[in-house]
Amino acid sequence: MKQLLLFFCLLPGLSQAQKVLTLAECVDLLSKNNLTYRAGNLQAEAAQAQLRQTKSQIFPQINIGANHSLNLGRSIDQYTNAYIDELYNYNSIGAGFQMPIFQGFKIQNQIRQNQLLKESAMENRTAVLNAQTILLLQGYVNVLATKSLYESYVQQVESSLQQVDRVEKQLNAGVAAQSTLFEIKAQLANDKFDMVTALNNYKTARLALFQRMNIEPDDSIDFAALDPIDMPADSKNAEAVYQDALKQFPEIKAAELSRKSFTYLVKSIKADNYPSLTLGANIGAFYASTNRNLDYFNQLNATRNGSLSLGLNIPIMGRWVTRPRIELAKVQERQSQNQFDIAKQLLRQSVELAVLDVNSTADRFAAAQGQSESLTASFSVVESKLNAGTANIFEYALAKANLGKAQANAIQARYEYMMKQRLLQFYRQGTWIGIY
Repeated sequence: MKQLLLFFCLLPGLSQAQKVLTLAECVDLLSKNNLTYRAGNLQAEAAQAQLRQTKSQIFPQINIGANHSLNLGRSIDQYTNAYIDELYNYNSIGAGFQMPIFQGFKIQNQIRQNQLLKESAMENRTAVLNAQTILLLQGYVNVLATKSLYESYVQQVESSLQQVDRVEKQLNAGVAAQSTLFEIKAQLANDKFDMVTALNNYKTARLALFQRMNIEPDDSIDFAALDPIDMPADSKNAEAVYQDALKQFPEIKAAELSRKSFTYLVKSIKADNYPSLTLGANIGAFYASTNRNLDYFNQLNATRNGSLSLGLNIPIMGRWVTRPRIELAKVQERQSQNQFDIAKQLLRQSVELAVLDVNSTADRFAAAQGQSESLTASFSVVESKLNAGTANIFEYALAKANLGKAQANAIQARYEYMMKQRLLQFYRQGTWIGIY
């Protein structure tokens, strides 16, 4: 029994758990720490920044400047425009204003394009989180399954220990052979090996889950159990689930938004073929030290000047430049359409597989449960016969091995079924709300 207690102490988080994490809390940690999801966030932020940069082109450009120079030798007096040969100072200040009046709606179309790209990036960010959440769900369920398997093997070791203790007492009483003790100890050794293997699998599953969340492994943390969820009646209809997923899934929305953005890219390129109008204004003044009759501020007041301009630019051979760019944009638009079709195809295939998996794992779970219940009853009979001396150790070992395999199958089928249920429900509603 001391060895059994030692294995219980080795089980991380089972007997000394200080904190229990639910699946929802694990997803929250994932969204905060997972680097793949962080990369998706950065892409969304970059798209938002690109949109702000494009919008800034609408605003007028206003600038204020100042210049100071020290002139030597022969030069032109800025105040009189006469040639002089002396040392003098020159200072000028000015302000300018420029604003596009018409550019063929180029900027407006670029804004619409970047708005769609921003929305697409936001949907892609959600899609990345969903993909990471699916991997997290698989890891979480694997932790629960390997823990249950370990506990099952612990029970088998405890049962074998009881048999060893019983046979030792019979041997001391002279009613059992030494070979029977060796055989039951061999069975105990096999059970311990299976238990150690299950413990290592459990530790490995825990480590993978912590790494998925990108947090430090902690043996004091345990994970909350999951229960089967209720599935709507139409969840086994792959076409109905697919139609629901089409309306909700971020991968579909992102691909569609990206495809639409190229329409505005083409329009913004075509705008370079149209005439453009630009409004400009300037005001300035200067000071020259050669004019000794006026001080600095009076001279600035005397030399102030300004202008207002309206510029027209008419492209003559612009289509030769824009035509290749338009052709490239249209090819990119077709590529985006193909990506949209691929996203829908992958979604349909994933939904069909999820529906099939739920149905098959439900049948497998029911069969495994029945098998486990039958072999449990059978093993109890064999164990009773062994205790009564009417069954040999080989019958006992075979019954116990069959029971162990059946229990392992039932545990794996149960957790696989719960995972497939949640995955199908996610495809059906497009979010994880109510699934955790």
